[in-house]
Amino acid sequence: MKRIIILILFLVFNVTAFSQHFNQYSQYMFNGLVINPAYAGSNKVLNVTLLHRNQWTGFNGAPKTTSFSTHSQLRNKRINLGLYYISDKYGITQKNILNAVYAYRIYFEKSSLSFGLQAGLDITSNHWEEIETISSGDFVFTGQQDKFTTPIAGFGVYYKSDNFYSGVSSPSLIKIGTFSKSIYRPILINSGYLISYSDDIKFKPSILIKYINNSPLEMDFNVNAYYKSFGLGFSYRTKDAIIFILQYSINDQFSAGYSYDKTISKFRTFNKGSHELMLKYEFGYKLNAQSPRYF
Repeated sequence: MKRIIILILFLVFNVTAFSQHFNQYSQYMFNGLVINPAYAGSNKVLNVTLLHRNQWTGFNGAPKTTSFSTHSQLRNKRINLGLYYISDKYGITQKNILNAVYAYRIYFEKSSLSFGLQAGLDITSNHWEEIETISSGDFVFTGQQDKFTTPIAGFGVYYKSDNFYSGVSSPSLIKIGTFSKSIYRPILINSGYLISYSDDIKFKPSILIKYINNSPLEMDFNVNAYYKSFGLGFSYRTKDAIIFILQYSINDQFSAGYSYDKTISKFRTFNKGSHELMLKYEFGYKLNAQSPRYF
Protein backbone atom coordinates (compact mmCIF):
# COMPACT_ATOMS: atom_id res chain seq x y z
CA MET A 1 0.00 0.00 0.00
CA LYS A 2 2.86 2.36 0.85
CA ARG A 3 4.37 1.90 -2.60
CA ILE A 4 1.07 2.71 -4.26
CA ILE A 5 0.79 5.92 -2.21
CA ILE A 6 4.30 6.98 -3.23
CA LEU A 7 3.44 6.47 -6.89
CA ILE A 8 0.25 8.51 -6.49
CA LEU A 9 2.23 11.30 -4.81
CA PHE A 10 4.63 11.35 -7.76
CA LEU A 11 1.74 11.86 -10.15
CA VAL A 12 0.23 14.56 -7.93
CA PHE A 13 3.49 16.51 -7.80
CA ASN A 14 3.95 16.40 -11.56
CA VAL A 15 0.42 17.77 -12.03
CA THR A 16 1.12 20.41 -9.40
CA ALA A 17 4.35 21.44 -11.13
CA PHE A 18 2.56 22.07 -14.42
CA SER A 19 -0.32 23.87 -12.73
CA GLN A 20 1.87 26.34 -10.80
CA HIS A 21 4.28 26.94 -13.74
CA PHE A 22 6.53 29.05 -11.54
CA ASN A 23 7.92 28.98 -8.02
CA GLN A 24 5.75 30.09 -5.14
CA TYR A 25 7.09 32.88 -2.90
CA SER A 26 5.53 34.61 0.08
CA GLN A 27 8.17 37.34 0.43
CA TYR A 28 8.13 38.32 -3.25
CA MET A 29 7.73 41.98 -2.24
CA PHE A 30 11.34 41.93 -0.95
CA ASN A 31 12.78 39.78 -3.76
CA GLY A 32 11.32 41.34 -6.90
CA LEU A 33 13.91 40.04 -9.38
CA VAL A 34 12.51 36.48 -9.31
CA ILE A 35 9.13 37.68 -10.60
CA ASN A 36 10.14 40.63 -12.81
CA PRO A 37 13.46 41.20 -14.65
CA ALA A 38 12.72 44.94 -14.89
CA TYR A 39 13.21 45.12 -11.09
CA ALA A 40 17.00 44.86 -11.56
CA GLY A 41 18.89 47.83 -10.10
CA SER A 42 15.71 49.59 -9.00
CA ASN A 43 17.15 50.56 -5.60
CA LYS A 44 20.41 51.93 -7.05
CA VAL A 45 22.52 49.55 -4.95
CA LEU A 46 24.15 46.15 -5.40
CA ASN A 47 21.59 43.75 -3.96
CA VAL A 48 22.22 40.13 -2.93
CA THR A 49 19.28 38.02 -1.72
CA LEU A 50 19.19 34.41 -0.52
CA LEU A 51 15.86 32.69 0.05
CA HIS A 52 14.85 29.18 1.09
CA ARG A 53 11.28 27.87 1.08
CA ASN A 54 10.10 24.61 2.64
CA GLN A 55 6.57 24.12 1.31
CA TRP A 56 3.89 21.88 2.82
CA THR A 57 5.98 20.61 5.74
CA GLY A 58 5.04 17.15 6.92
CA PHE A 59 4.12 16.04 3.39
CA ASN A 60 6.54 13.52 1.89
CA GLY A 61 8.19 14.82 -1.27
CA ALA A 62 6.88 18.37 -0.81
CA PRO A 63 8.60 21.19 -2.78
CA LYS A 64 11.80 22.71 -1.40
CA THR A 65 13.07 25.83 -3.17
CA THR A 66 16.31 27.77 -2.76
CA SER A 67 16.98 30.94 -4.75
CA PHE A 68 19.97 33.25 -5.00
CA SER A 69 19.75 36.58 -6.80
CA THR A 70 21.99 39.58 -7.30
CA HIS A 71 21.49 42.76 -9.31
CA SER A 72 22.86 46.27 -9.53
CA GLN A 73 22.85 49.55 -11.38
CA LEU A 74 25.96 50.23 -13.49
CA ARG A 75 27.93 53.44 -13.96
CA ASN A 76 25.54 54.24 -16.75
CA LYS A 77 22.49 54.58 -14.52
CA ARG A 78 20.14 53.55 -17.29
CA ILE A 79 21.71 50.09 -17.55
CA ASN A 80 21.11 47.46 -14.85
CA LEU A 81 22.27 43.85 -14.73
CA GLY A 82 21.26 40.88 -12.65
CA LEU A 83 21.61 37.15 -12.19
CA TYR A 84 19.52 34.61 -10.32
CA TYR A 85 19.59 30.89 -9.69
CA ILE A 86 16.73 28.70 -8.47
CA SER A 87 17.01 25.13 -7.19
CA ASP A 88 13.63 23.45 -6.87
CA LYS A 89 13.06 19.87 -5.65
CA TYR A 90 9.61 18.27 -5.61
CA GLY A 91 8.86 14.56 -5.55
CA ILE A 92 11.38 12.83 -7.83
CA THR A 93 11.99 15.99 -9.87
CA GLN A 94 14.97 18.34 -9.50
CA LYS A 95 14.74 21.63 -11.40
CA ASN A 96 17.59 24.15 -11.71
CA ILE A 97 17.00 27.53 -13.34
CA LEU A 98 19.69 30.07 -14.17
CA ASN A 99 18.79 33.45 -15.66
CA ALA A 100 20.84 36.47 -16.72
CA VAL A 101 18.93 39.76 -16.51
CA TYR A 102 19.18 43.09 -18.35
CA ALA A 103 17.07 46.15 -17.53
CA TYR A 104 17.01 49.55 -19.19
CA ARG A 105 15.70 52.36 -16.98
CA ILE A 106 14.25 55.73 -17.98
CA TYR A 107 14.36 58.40 -15.29
CA PHE A 108 11.78 61.09 -14.62
CA GLU A 109 11.91 63.87 -12.04
CA LYS A 110 10.73 61.71 -9.10
CA SER A 111 10.28 58.26 -10.58
CA SER A 112 11.62 55.75 -13.10
CA LEU A 113 10.32 53.27 -15.66
CA SER A 114 12.31 50.20 -16.63
CA PHE A 115 12.06 47.45 -19.22
CA GLY A 116 13.67 44.12 -18.44
CA LEU A 117 14.71 41.02 -20.33
CA GLN A 118 16.00 37.74 -18.97
CA ALA A 119 17.35 34.63 -20.66
CA GLY A 120 18.72 31.39 -19.34
CA LEU A 121 18.36 27.65 -18.94
CA ASP A 122 15.90 25.35 -17.22
CA ILE A 123 17.64 22.05 -16.35
CA THR A 124 15.18 19.42 -15.15
CA SER A 125 15.92 15.88 -13.98
CA ASN A 126 13.39 13.17 -13.09
CA HIS A 127 14.88 10.45 -10.88
CA TRP A 128 12.57 7.55 -11.67
CA GLU A 129 14.71 5.14 -9.66
CA GLU A 130 13.43 6.78 -6.45
CA ILE A 131 9.93 5.41 -7.06
CA GLU A 132 9.00 2.28 -5.12
CA THR A 133 6.79 0.11 -7.30
CA ILE A 134 4.47 -2.77 -6.44
CA SER A 135 6.66 -5.19 -8.37
CA SER A 136 10.31 -4.96 -7.33
CA GLY A 137 12.77 -4.52 -10.18
CA ASP A 138 10.24 -2.97 -12.55
CA PHE A 139 12.41 -2.17 -15.61
CA VAL A 140 10.30 0.92 -16.41
CA PHE A 141 11.57 2.73 -13.30
CA THR A 142 14.79 0.94 -12.34
CA GLY A 143 17.87 3.04 -13.03
CA GLN A 144 15.98 5.54 -15.17
CA GLN A 145 16.93 9.22 -15.21
CA ASP A 146 15.17 11.64 -17.49
CA LYS A 147 17.15 14.90 -17.87
CA PHE A 148 16.52 17.71 -20.31
CA THR A 149 17.72 21.30 -20.72
CA THR A 150 15.39 23.98 -22.04
CA PRO A 151 16.28 27.57 -23.09
CA ILE A 152 13.96 30.10 -21.44
CA ALA A 153 13.36 33.85 -21.67
CA GLY A 154 11.12 36.42 -20.01
CA PHE A 155 10.13 40.08 -20.11
CA GLY A 156 8.91 42.71 -17.66
CA VAL A 157 8.02 46.38 -17.13
CA TYR A 158 8.47 48.11 -13.77
CA TYR A 159 7.53 51.63 -12.61
CA LYS A 160 8.74 53.04 -9.31
CA SER A 161 8.68 56.26 -7.31
CA ASP A 162 9.68 56.90 -3.70
CA ASN A 163 6.35 55.62 -2.38
CA PHE A 164 4.80 53.56 -5.17
CA TYR A 165 5.69 50.70 -7.49
CA SER A 166 3.88 48.67 -10.12
CA GLY A 167 5.02 45.98 -12.53
CA VAL A 168 3.86 43.57 -15.22
CA SER A 169 5.92 40.55 -16.21
CA SER A 170 6.00 37.15 -17.84
CA PRO A 171 9.06 35.35 -16.40
CA SER A 172 8.65 32.36 -18.76
CA LEU A 173 7.39 34.09 -21.88
CA ILE A 174 9.47 31.84 -24.14
CA LYS A 175 10.30 28.21 -23.40
CA ILE A 176 11.82 26.24 -26.25
CA GLY A 177 11.64 22.47 -25.99
CA THR A 178 9.65 19.29 -26.29
CA PHE A 179 7.26 20.21 -23.49
CA SER A 180 6.79 23.88 -24.37
CA LYS A 181 3.33 23.32 -25.86
CA SER A 182 2.14 21.80 -22.58
CA ILE A 183 3.14 24.78 -20.46
CA TYR A 184 1.11 27.98 -20.24
CA ARG A 185 3.04 31.20 -19.66
CA PRO A 186 2.19 33.04 -16.43
CA ILE A 187 1.47 36.76 -16.41
CA LEU A 188 2.20 38.54 -13.12
CA ILE A 189 0.94 41.97 -12.09
CA ASN A 190 2.13 43.46 -8.81
CA SER A 191 1.80 46.84 -7.15
CA GLY A 192 2.41 48.45 -3.76
CA TYR A 193 2.27 51.78 -1.95
CA LEU A 194 4.28 53.03 1.04
CA ILE A 195 2.34 55.10 3.58
CA SER A 196 4.42 57.11 6.07
CA TYR A 197 2.58 57.74 9.34
CA SER A 198 5.76 59.10 10.93
CA ASP A 199 9.54 58.70 10.60
CA ASP A 200 9.35 55.44 12.56
CA ILE A 201 5.95 54.04 11.53
CA LYS A 202 5.12 53.06 7.97
CA PHE A 203 2.60 50.84 6.19
CA LYS A 204 2.88 49.17 2.81
CA PRO A 205 -0.16 47.48 1.23
CA SER A 206 0.58 45.48 -1.93
CA ILE A 207 -1.02 43.01 -4.33
CA LEU A 208 0.20 40.30 -6.69
CA ILE A 209 -2.09 38.95 -9.44
CA LYS A 210 -1.15 35.68 -11.17
CA TYR A 211 -2.82 34.77 -14.43
CA ILE A 212 -2.32 31.54 -16.36
CA ASN A 213 -4.44 30.56 -19.33
CA ASN A 214 -7.04 27.90 -18.44
CA SER A 215 -6.24 28.22 -14.72
CA PRO A 216 -8.08 30.08 -11.93
CA LEU A 217 -6.93 33.67 -11.32
CA GLU A 218 -4.87 33.83 -8.12
CA MET A 219 -4.25 36.96 -6.05
CA ASP A 220 -2.05 37.75 -3.07
CA PHE A 221 -3.25 40.62 -0.87
CA ASN A 222 -0.59 41.87 1.53
CA VAL A 223 0.02 44.58 4.10
CA ASN A 224 3.30 45.17 5.95
CA ALA A 225 3.67 47.46 8.95
CA TYR A 226 7.07 48.84 10.00
CA TYR A 227 8.25 50.25 13.30
CA LYS A 228 11.89 51.33 13.26
CA SER A 229 13.86 48.14 12.47
CA PHE A 230 10.95 45.73 12.73
CA GLY A 231 8.35 44.76 10.17
CA LEU A 232 5.21 42.65 10.51
CA GLY A 233 3.12 41.51 7.57
CA PHE A 234 -0.04 39.62 6.76
CA SER A 235 -1.08 38.17 3.38
CA TYR A 236 -4.05 36.33 1.97
CA ARG A 237 -3.55 34.10 -1.07
CA THR A 238 -6.93 33.36 -2.60
CA LYS A 239 -8.22 29.84 -1.97
CA ASP A 240 -4.80 28.76 -0.69
CA ALA A 241 -3.28 30.26 2.44
CA ILE A 242 -2.98 33.03 4.97
CA ILE A 243 0.58 34.21 5.53
CA PHE A 244 2.40 35.81 8.46
CA ILE A 245 5.63 37.73 7.77
CA LEU A 246 8.32 38.94 10.16
CA GLN A 247 11.17 41.19 9.02
CA TYR A 248 14.10 42.69 10.90
CA SER A 249 16.66 45.19 9.57
CA ILE A 250 19.93 44.65 11.40
CA ASN A 251 21.25 47.86 9.82
CA ASP A 252 20.67 49.92 6.67
CA GLN A 253 22.28 47.21 4.55
CA PHE A 254 21.42 43.83 6.08
CA SER A 255 17.90 42.48 6.68
CA ALA A 256 16.30 39.12 7.38
CA GLY A 257 12.77 37.86 6.91
CA TYR A 258 10.65 34.86 7.85
CA SER A 259 7.18 33.88 6.68
CA TYR A 260 4.76 31.12 7.59
CA ASP A 261 1.96 30.01 5.27
CA LYS A 262 -1.04 28.39 6.92
CA THR A 263 -2.94 26.40 4.31
CA ILE A 264 -6.68 27.07 4.26
CA SER A 265 -7.61 24.92 1.27
CA LYS A 266 -8.77 21.28 1.51
CA PHE A 267 -5.09 20.34 1.33
CA ARG A 268 -4.59 21.69 4.88
CA THR A 269 -5.23 18.25 6.43
CA PHE A 270 -2.16 16.85 4.64
CA ASN A 271 0.47 19.42 5.63
CA LYS A 272 1.65 21.64 8.47
CA GLY A 273 2.09 24.82 6.45
CA SER A 274 5.06 26.34 4.63
CA HIS A 275 8.16 28.11 5.97
CA GLU A 276 10.29 30.66 4.13
CA LEU A 277 13.55 32.33 5.20
CA MET A 278 15.15 35.31 3.48
CA LEU A 279 18.49 37.12 3.89
CA LYS A 280 19.19 40.33 1.97
CA TYR A 281 22.33 42.45 1.85
CA GLU A 282 22.77 45.71 -0.08
CA PHE A 283 26.33 46.81 -0.80
CA GLY A 284 27.26 50.45 -1.33
CA TYR A 285 24.15 51.70 0.42
CA LYS A 286 23.21 55.25 -0.56
CA LEU A 287 21.25 57.62 1.64
CA ASN A 288 19.37 58.84 -1.42
CA ALA A 289 18.49 55.35 -2.64
CA GLN A 290 14.79 54.94 -3.37
CA SER A 291 13.48 53.22 -0.22
CA PRO A 292 15.63 50.06 -0.53
CA ARG A 293 14.42 48.71 2.80
CA TYR A 294 10.74 48.84 1.86
CA PHE A 295 11.00 47.89 -1.83
